[in-house]
Amino acid sequence: MIKKQKFPRILGKYFKNSYKINELKYVFMVFPLFCGSHQVLAQTTILNTPRLKGMDNFRDVAGIDTAYKTEHNGVMRSGVFYRSNVITPVGDDLQVMQQLNIGKVIDLRTDSEIAATPDTIPPNSTYSHINIIGNQNSVVTLDIGNLTASNVNIMMEQTERSFVTDSHAREGFGQEFRELANADSASVFHCTAGKDRTGWTAAVLQSIAGVSSQDIMDNYLATNTYTAARVDATVAKLPASMQPAYREILGVRSNWLQAGFDQVATSYGTMDNYLKQGLGLDQATIYVLRGKMVRYASLPGQENFRGNAARGAALLTALQDSPLSGRYTAYNYYLQSAIDQGSLNGLERRVGGQVYADAASYLLRQPSRINDLLMPVLTGRDLQVGKTSFWMQGLSNYMATDSRSGYNSSNEYTGGTVLGFTHRFNQKFSINGGLGYNYGNVNSDGGRVTTNSGFVTLGGNYGFKGLDNSGPWLRAQANIGYVNYQSERSLDNGFGSANGNTSGAYYSGRASAGWLIKSGKVSIDPSVGIQVTRLQLGRIREKGSELALNMARFDHTQTSLVADVNMAFAPMQTGQWILTPGVTVGYERILSNPQITQYGSMYNIGVNQASVFNNPNVYKAGLNLTAKKGALSFRGMVDYYGAGLNSHGVNGMLGATINF
Repeated sequence: MIKKQKFPRILGKYFKNSYKINELKYVFMVFPLFCGSHQVLAQTTILNTPRLKGMDNFRDVAGIDTAYKTEHNGVMRSGVFYRSNVITPVGDDLQVMQQLNIGKVIDLRTDSEIAATPDTIPPNSTYSHINIIGNQNSVVTLDIGNLTASNVNIMMEQTERSFVTDSHAREGFGQEFRELANADSASVFHCTAGKDRTGWTAAVLQSIAGVSSQDIMDNYLATNTYTAARVDATVAKLPASMQPAYREILGVRSNWLQAGFDQVATSYGTMDNYLKQGLGLDQATIYVLRGKMVRYASLPGQENFRGNAARGAALLTALQDSPLSGRYTAYNYYLQSAIDQGSLNGLERRVGGQVYADAASYLLRQPSRINDLLMPVLTGRDLQVGKTSFWMQGLSNYMATDSRSGYNSSNEYTGGTVLGFTHRFNQKFSINGGLGYNYGNVNSDGGRVTTNSGFVTLGGNYGFKGLDNSGPWLRAQANIGYVNYQSERSLDNGFGSANGNTSGAYYSGRASAGWLIKSGKVSIDPSVGIQVTRLQLGRIREKGSELALNMARFDHTQTSLVADVNMAFAPMQTGQWILTPGVTVGYERILSNPQITQYGSMYNIGVNQASVFNNPNVYKAGLNLTAKKGALSFRGMVDYYGAGLNSHGVNGMLGATINF
């Protein structure tokens, strides 16, 4: 260890100003290099960091003139961490620091340095003292009588290495990084000259961010430019023989910082090991620091996503500008892990809430399915004039829509019961009415919506030549329903489940015209009509997850053309039962956009998701059988329906009717 000697008296006549004397005293000790600041989420590419009058080495860690680019298509955020020399503001410096939102000052100096030149911190900011070189084992000193540029160079390399090897220094840096990670505002870190302790801090932060080694070194060496005027003035007051050594010690050299990085490789192998094993930082803290400092223009695989997946990835990208980023949140940990792993792990398909669009699409199409299944018991053709039938129908249907690029697959299930009546007033006219309940659920890649709905159905039939005679007829049916709506989205990736609920209503009507044709052993009943359904759902405020969505109100009307051909064959007697088989084929053309879009948001960032169901052409074909014995009859029906090549489903109905 080189012995430190007394401050030479000759220097006193060159430095009347106490600040300069304190500055020169500092050159006989380790020069801290680090300064920093943290403002949560501001980002610009061009940096206009103000130059402060009292702190000439004050600057943004994000870059000099432009923000540094990082690995994985990232850019350093400005206004997060600032580095500086001792905080001795002049003029409006404090006001400027306030405008920069600097709310935390971390002082890396020794007690004696602070006593000589205390900080003057901005109002409403917090101050933290972390003595990096307070332990004598971590201090490298100089023999003043033998001060040369060469031994200054050796001493500063040793100093940088001691930041990595000395346990006290590592403890201090670890505490500093944890405080920076927990800061809620911009932060500035500093030592005396703002170059050694401050410089190492800045270099490690930029390494965490993924800045190139060349940019890290350029930022380190920028101290020579920022402090040139002050160094020139200081050195000019010294004897010529002392000037080379003191110019050396007041500046920085690339081999000094490189010595620190080389020591990291020697002692720990990698920077990540140094951060975790040497400084005691956990992965979450490292990720918080990186989230504060870096914004990624795109996330892994984002350029290849389509449809809902692309919109979900865009939402995950935009959330970097939300309070979730750069803090100890599941989102920040997920995002940084995804960057390292090169995969969003499927969250892009779930985060936007496609299941809400799928559920709305399902609810809009469901009244048409109900009309299809109930129509045989609503006509009144099997009733005598003045008679009434009471019926109960159990309804069930299932449909699955396959996934396609950017859209999750979905499946829909419905089970329900309808109790009703049909009354035939005369030969030509009948009416019907019923009360029903439907349970439905829609599933889509971790999302599930369940619906419980009660509805009323009312309608009438008119046959110009009689309801059960060959000839033209008209039919009208209306449904009004109330919907109770529950949702759950399992997001995985540490986000748990988001749950929501709402209520709504639907209004549906179908008007049809047809022509009954009876010919021998078969009757054919073709028809065409129009189906209109309006669905209204209230807002949904999800809870239970950081990625909970706020879903907007939904109000949409869907219009379809429907065409059906029902064929009934000649009844067959089996004991006391009369069996009547039938065949149904049909087509429905959705006139409005069949793909339904739902809008949601989180942290004022919006996202649209569209239903995977998107085909306007729906085809139906099925079989039915009616078994009648006296006033009692049973009817079963099953049919297939599909939309394009991706959507396939089956309807089922089983019911009983009694005539009075």
